[in-house]
Amino acid sequence: MTQPASTLIQRALLAALLCAGCGGKHADTTPAGGGGTGEAAATPDGAQVPPEKMDEISRMLERKRSVMSRCLAIAVDNKELPKSSRGKITVELVISPGGKADSVKVVKTTLQSSSLNECVIGHVKEIQFPELPKPYETSYTYGFEAM
Repeated sequence: MTQPASTLIQRALLAALLCAGCGGKHADTTPAGGGGTGEAAATPDGAQVPPEKMDEISRMLERKRSVMSRCLAIAVDNKELPKSSRGKITVELVISPGGKADSVKVVKTTLQSSSLNECVIGHVKEIQFPELPKPYETSYTYGFEAM
C-alpha cells in the first residue's frame, strides 16, 4: 500500500523543519537525478527506496561524525593542515542494494588534505547500510573544527 503524495510531502516538510532547527548538517538525500519532493525514488521497474530507509541512511552517516573528527586530527598531525583548521567536506556515495557504499568520493571540500579525504572516504565505506531495492545515490557533508 502506497501513501498519498500529500502525506509524503508533509513528512518531507516536517523533516526539513527539524533539520533547520538543528543546524542543517544532515545528509542531502535527494537523488542526483532530481526529485526533492520527499517521495521515494522510483525506477522504471517500480522499485523504490522508501523514505524511512533514506532517513536511516542519514542517521548512520550522522553517527560517524565523531569518528570523522579523528580524521582531522590525523591531517593536523601529518602537518597537512594547521592546528586551527575548520571546514567542511561533502562526500557523494552510491549505496548498493546489499547496503555497501560502492562508490564514495569527495565532491566538495574547504580543507585541502589528501589524508583527511582518504580517512573520511574509508570510514564511509565501512558503514553497513540497510538493504535497498535499488542502488541509491546521496551526499553528506561533515563539518570539522580543530581544537
